[in-house]
Amino acid sequence: MSRFFLKTYEYDSTSSGEEEDLLSQSEEDLLSSSSDEELSDDSFFNDSSDSSDNDEDNDSDSKPYGPDWFKKPEFRKGGASGVNKFLKSTNYSSDEDSSDEEDGKKVVKSAKEKLLDEMKSIYQKIDGAEAQQDWESLLNYLESVLKLYTRAQQQNYGTPNIYVKTLARFEDAVSATSQDEIKNKAVARAYNTTRQRVKKLVRENEESLKAYRESPESFDKEPVLNNEADSREVSATPFSLSTNKKLDLASMASNISEMDFFKTLNIIIDSRGKKNTDHQAQIRTTEELLKVASTPYEKICTYLNLIPIRFDASVSLSYQPLDQWKASKENLDGLLDLLEKEVDHYQVTEFAPRNDFIEDEPEANENGVKEILGSIFSMVERLDDEFTKSLLNIDTRSSEYMERLKDEQSMYNLIIRAQLYFERVTPEEHRDRVLSRVFIRRLEHIYYKSSKLISIMETVAWKHIRDNTSASESSFIFLKESDVANEDYTFNVISELSDLLIKQKSNNFTGYQKGTLYKTYYIGLNKDYEEAKKLMLSSDITKSISGSDASLQILYNRCVIQLGLAAFKAGLINECHQVLNGLCINPHLREILGQQSLQRASANSNVVQGAPVEQLCIPFHQHINLDLIDTVYMTCSLLLDVPHMAAYYSGIKVQRIPVFQKSIRRILESSEKAIFHGPPETLRDHILYAAKSMQKGDYLQSIEYLRKISVWSLLSKTDDIINQLSEKVQIETLKTYIFTYKRFYTKISISKLSKLFDLDVEKVLEVAQSIINDYEVKAKLDENNAYIVFERGEEITKLEEVAIKLVKETKYHSERLRQ
Repeated sequence: MSRFFLKTYEYDSTSSGEEEDLLSQSEEDLLSSSSDEELSDDSFFNDSSDSSDNDEDNDSDSKPYGPDWFKKPEFRKGGASGVNKFLKSTNYSSDEDSSDEEDGKKVVKSAKEKLLDEMKSIYQKIDGAEAQQDWESLLNYLESVLKLYTRAQQQNYGTPNIYVKTLARFEDAVSATSQDEIKNKAVARAYNTTRQRVKKLVRENEESLKAYRESPESFDKEPVLNNEADSREVSATPFSLSTNKKLDLASMASNISEMDFFKTLNIIIDSRGKKNTDHQAQIRTTEELLKVASTPYEKICTYLNLIPIRFDASVSLSYQPLDQWKASKENLDGLLDLLEKEVDHYQVTEFAPRNDFIEDEPEANENGVKEILGSIFSMVERLDDEFTKSLLNIDTRSSEYMERLKDEQSMYNLIIRAQLYFERVTPEEHRDRVLSRVFIRRLEHIYYKSSKLISIMETVAWKHIRDNTSASESSFIFLKESDVANEDYTFNVISELSDLLIKQKSNNFTGYQKGTLYKTYYIGLNKDYEEAKKLMLSSDITKSISGSDASLQILYNRCVIQLGLAAFKAGLINECHQVLNGLCINPHLREILGQQSLQRASANSNVVQGAPVEQLCIPFHQHINLDLIDTVYMTCSLLLDVPHMAAYYSGIKVQRIPVFQKSIRRILESSEKAIFHGPPETLRDHILYAAKSMQKGDYLQSIEYLRKISVWSLLSKTDDIINQLSEKVQIETLKTYIFTYKRFYTKISISKLSKLFDLDVEKVLEVAQSIINDYEVKAKLDENNAYIVFERGEEITKLEEVAIKLVKETKYHSERLRQ
């Protein structure tokens, strides 16, 4: 609300800078034309002793009020007296104005004078704070001076002399103090911060400080400058130190000199991270700077700031928009193009010495290379993270997801390109540590893929690098133009990249764990179960995985699932069941595999406080099909539990198998309670009906039900797996038949069993012998191995079998109740 609408007119010095702007230009023009003579600042605010008596006489009946008080006839005719009448007619108080009265005159300071007084006050406090080594206060004083200086620039006051004197005093204080003298850590931190800021400010005001050092007495008084001249002087400078305003220098970027180039770049750098910063204006300005950059050093510095600014612009979004992501990708490619071209002159590395002044090119090292401090791969990692976040946020059922997934190849190309650059510029002592980050990112894009898909990605990537870059060879495995990316090549890629991580166990245990799991997953998916199992058991990951972060635990769980699937493909049913059992009985299988949505992960109460939600999720194209996992697990349970149940209920003493939610025994027990049984529809129904067919001895119908499950197509070499599974079903159905019907026979013909289950005689004899030995069945083969001869006397009837079943069930539940 304007002060003209207040009943009491109070002049507040703390907001004087703002109140100076309350009158519009038209009001100021009207004021200036209200009298025949132009009013100065003093004549406007000071009373006239000659007219004070008359003003007092007329004060009671002609008090001006409202926003148009200056339009009244008394004001226009009386000139300054009209103003004095207004000032007297209101309750004027200026407790904070530092005004004093001499000879009946009031001196009210302008906003500029009060700003200068505040600077002088800070200047007078520097000596005391320095004497007490109070660098925390000195740092606060420096920040206050900078704020005042910014206000001075905003009000077109130029650079005050007191600011230069204060800056010189800070420089002297920093120079006179050594960090070794400071014992308090907080004070030492404040000293270091002050020293760095003063060093930068001294460089920016080098000429003014030089003039002050030569003639300090000339800076004792502030020059009297015309406001219009100040305005013209400041407006002629295309740079404003007020970083709160939008940076839009594109229109004048073409006229930037070399000094102005870095001054503009410094303004952009200083504005990063500040409140209300216009990121889009920063991007536009930096892009213009990139166009006018004339030297490789200028272009490199611009790239190193433009790319992070693009990421800053999307920090509040779920993921970086596609256009900005592609622009960041193009900038990274452009930066690498430049660095590869100038590799003998300029190198960006994390091990370069810090350069406090960006406008000064670093000194060349013994090899003639100027090293610039920066992290190329941090930007590559951030770009990759934004790509992953976009996949996590896009609807997986939409075509947009597939379109976005096409960018994975370009991302993979960039990672390999960054690897080649680091191989050329990274010192030998830091090489393994730097490259381990690159290898982890590279493996994350390929470890879960089949050999054929990896072959395609590698072929496209190396062709792109050969066509577009100067470096196409690596000290590690790479694809030559004449080579073919076959299965052996893809295995060597995974193996060599993973082995470098595994070798760094002592220095980088997390990298060692990831390298082992990546290699295990790939081998389990594409090669051999036994080799993958040996690699997993030889490591000590299982012992330490519970203390690892969420993403590593998810990778471990995925690796265990893949091992189970590999055992199933190898026909190792019992091992597959053991491997999968620990995870499949978990009711939160989707969560522990990282296959939940971001929304579900955010709402999950088990989320670790402060951990990024993205760590708990992986993109949809990396998911392991949950139906496939359930089908494999229940099929293993089918082959193990159905014969075991038949032996148990026939009176054979066997160890009781625990019952879980997805075990076939639980499914059969639930089915027996159902009144109506329809045809099989779900994969669970198909496995249930296959189990019932096995109990009846109908292996053909059981295999038919299993073949109708569609998820088998997700496994490689599906036909071989189905044929192998069919043979397993034949054998286990044979066992079930013998256990179920042995009470009715004195002896069973081996040849008839061979025909009934379509098995070789040798296979039937092998199964019969294993039943007699493993289950301790009281039977034997005759002399010619033509019959299975059962001993009589201990067989029970069906009624006795039911009674025994009830007794065992009652005993089992009684024991559980006692526990």
